[in-house]
Amino acid sequence: MTGRLPFDPSRMKSGKRAGAGGETPPASGASRAGSNHAISVSQLAAKIDQSLKTSIRGRVVVVGEVSSLTHRTHWYFSLKDSSAVVGAVVFASAARKIPYTPKHGDSVLATGRLEFYAPSGRVSFIIESLSPVGEGELERRYRALCDELRLGGWFDPLGKKTLPTFPRRIAAVTSKTGAAIQDVINTMGKRCPAVDLIVVDSRVQGDGASGEVASAIELINRRQKELGIDAILLTRGGGSLEDLWAFNEREVAQAIHDSRLPVVAAIGHESDTTIAELVADERCATPTQAAMKLTPDREALAEQLASIQHRLTGGVGHAIRYRAQELARLAGSRALASPDRVIQIQREQLDALTRELAHVVRARAARARRRLDAGMLELARHQPVAVHARRKEHLDGLGRALERGLVGQMARRRDQLRAIHRELEAVNPLSVLDRGFSVTTKASGALVHSESEVAAGEILSTRVARGVIRSTVIGDPGQEKRASQTKPTPKAVKNKDGRPQMDLF
Repeated sequence: MTGRLPFDPSRMKSGKRAGAGGETPPASGASRAGSNHAISVSQLAAKIDQSLKTSIRGRVVVVGEVSSLTHRTHWYFSLKDSSAVVGAVVFASAARKIPYTPKHGDSVLATGRLEFYAPSGRVSFIIESLSPVGEGELERRYRALCDELRLGGWFDPLGKKTLPTFPRRIAAVTSKTGAAIQDVINTMGKRCPAVDLIVVDSRVQGDGASGEVASAIELINRRQKELGIDAILLTRGGGSLEDLWAFNEREVAQAIHDSRLPVVAAIGHESDTTIAELVADERCATPTQAAMKLTPDREALAEQLASIQHRLTGGVGHAIRYRAQELARLAGSRALASPDRVIQIQREQLDALTRELAHVVRARAARARRRLDAGMLELARHQPVAVHARRKEHLDGLGRALERGLVGQMARRRDQLRAIHRELEAVNPLSVLDRGFSVTTKASGALVHSESEVAAGEILSTRVARGVIRSTVIGDPGQEKRASQTKPTPKAVKNKDGRPQMDLF
């Protein structure tokens, strides 16, 4: 079954009904009137050839990009730029002299002459020498976008979606008039007619083709549930790089990358590789191969179904035989042959178990009673009153012993403290002061051991047993006889301990 989504923009451009040159043909009368001035096709071809030889003399040097190259005895290709295409040929004699073999997309510098071939009505550029001048523009754009998308992970196999095993319906984005869709329809019809096919008509080359392809993919994703689409097939037949360029545009790659449905792409011939195929979840060499990839083979399905049916039949037969044997065994058992005897045996076994159970219960009750009596005796021995009395007596004994030990220890500590006190009193410097000695220090607190350690005018402090006497050094203490005169001016000063202090100045 084939169908088409409501996405079918007009593919035909309106034009004039024209004759040669696109002009409206003259009326029949005018045509007959001018027939005397008509020339033959051969004469017109001769004029074209003469015009070329007159206007373009000698050799010309042309820079262009190689396209649609075929290598036979002679090299045939197109030489193009962004606005025009010229057919070119390198004859075998010239090709053998050229050290460089061109390839599709190369930018070359060609030297040759123009010739008009009357039998086919074609102007050809006959190339005598050829050399590369750099990478072609389309090839450069192709490689740049490939590098960018590869870095973005768009070609990563781990990010590819899995194709459905049994799709219900497939949407094919292609030209409805192309040969590719006919291959897809024929292949799917042979392999599995149960899978529906919807054809979404779209231009596949020329201006605006990439936008239509991207819009078709987005439309199918939006209406996925409504239409029951399980996968998308993107395909077209072969052609030159320019013919396939719509599938190298970013917007097509973006639509495939963003698609929730898996996309299978088969663009051009097997040797062609477009960016759309690299981004797609599966790439196939031909439309037929893509249809085979998406559609299950009904013959293989039939074989698989027959195998499943055989295994199922064998399994059911085995189960039936096993159950029949089990039923026969049960039918021949003694329980089914004489059920009264089986009941009698079970009753006798029950009586024996009852007697055994009663004996076990009595024995366990006797053991429990003996354990209870022993526990009562042990409990009486450990009554709280008895335990409390024993523990109180024990604690009273410990208290008395502790008291005796503490009293003796305190007496020993007191004697030790008294002995230490007597030793401290013996070495106490203040005790020496009580015997009439004194200690003299400087203002800094340093002890004065001799008169040479002090200077005139220095203030000294002399500590006695009952206070501190301050004095000022008068005269030169370095003389052998030093008159130390002090004019004591008693002042009643008290120390921190409340005892009087005498200061003399």
